[in-house]
Order: sequence, then C-alpha cells, then structure tokens
Amino acid sequence: GATIGRNVAIGAGCYIGENVTIGDNTKILPNVVIMGEVTIGKECYVKSGVVIGQSGFGFEKDENGIPMHFPHLGKVIIGDYVYIGANTAIDRGTLESTIIGNHVKIDNLVHIAHNVVIGDYSYIIACTILGGGVRIGKNCWIAPNVSIKQQLCIGDNVLVGLGAVVLKDVDENTVVV
Repeated sequence: GATIGRNVAIGAGCYIGENVTIGDNTKILPNVVIMGEVTIGKECYVKSGVVIGQSGFGFEKDENGIPMHFPHLGKVIIGDYVYIGANTAIDRGTLESTIIGNHVKIDNLVHIAHNVVIGDYSYIIACTILGGGVRIGKNCWIAPNVSIKQQLCIGDNVLVGLGAVVLKDVDENTVVV
C-alpha cells in the first residue's frame, strides 16, 4: 500500500508501512523503519537506523494518577532535499503533523518529538533533542547536544550554540549559547 516514486532506492532490512509516500530519487539506506502516515519528498537521503512515524512519548495521568498513553493520530511530512542522519527518530504528531521543511539537514542521533515543525534550510546537529511542539524557524543552526523544551518557538536565522538547554522562546536573528 505504500506509494514509491521513481528511482527510489530502499536498502536491505527496511520496513515501509502501507500509508507511506516516498518521492522521486530518494535514497533510504538499510534498516530504516517508516510507518504511519508519512510523506517524504523528492531527492531525500535517509541513513541507516532511522525511525520515522512511531508514536511519541505521550502520557497523561488519569483520575487515579495512573499514566495513560494517548494515541498519536497525526502525520509526518518531510519536504524535498532533506538529509536525515543515522539513528535519528522522528515521531508522528498527536493530532497535527510533525513537519520537516525543504532542504533541512538533520545529523545522526537526533530526536524530533511529536508536532515539531522545522523551517526550510535549517540544520539540526548530532544528539539534539527537540521536545514536543517545538517550532524551529527557517535558516537556523542548532548545534550538537542542544535540548529545546517542548512548545517553544525558535525564530528564523537563529544559532543555538553547543550544548545549550533552551527554556524559553528565541527571537529571530539571535545567537544563544
């Protein structure tokens, strides 16, 4: 049931779910899992060990304080010319979509939680964690080992320095370290 474009290469040991769409000339290396409603644009490159479309870590306590996992019904939408590094996880949205813009470059070992939106031409570097609902603007550089708290907005043209822990919104055209 998946829709696979022209000249797509899919490596050994991959799982591509029935509601997945992969654009033309995309290359997926071995041992990648893509499931749920996922759209990947054209000319993308996905390295080994990537997992796209799993539900996120979404728990709410019931009236007795028991943690209950709530369903993630959203999608993952990945633009054109996106590079996704090895062992990166991109969670599907809860009710809305997780969206990766065009020409975004994501390094190895990055976690992108549910409902995250990353603007065009942004770079997300190794070991970064983006909490649920984070919004990253266009043309941003998120350095290695950055943690961004859920529901924050990072404006356009922002540089977040090595190892930063971001706890509040960041205005456009800003450097935070």
